[in-house]
Amino acid sequence: MRLDSEVYRPDQSTDLHGQSKKGGRIFFGTDHSGFALEMHQTVLGPGVASHPPHKHVHDELMVVLDGTLETYVEGKTEIAEKGAIILYASNQMHRVRNPGNVPARYYVIEFRGQSAS
Repeated sequence: MRLDSEVYRPDQSTDLHGQSKKGGRIFFGTDHSGFALEMHQTVLGPGVASHPPHKHVHDELMVVLDGTLETYVEGKTEIAEKGAIILYASNQMHRVRNPGNVPARYYVIEFRGQSAS
């Protein structure tokens, strides 16, 4: 799908409705040059990790909107508070976890490249 100019209005709630985490895609498609982009939002409950450490070819940019995240990259951890921006470079082992006692909400932008798959 070709991305066009648009205002996106994702759910701003951190209410997990009894779940440990929730998420949802905001958009996925290609720009004018065929470069694929994806954006999604995730909310993690207290003590919850997004998933086990993993890596992939595409770069990811995360923006912490609410709460605090503990970021893990290649064996090192760091705390990212509300307003922080996290960049995971290509093929680096990474994950995020909510170390706090309130839900943590963040946006993820994935720079997927020339293949929108």
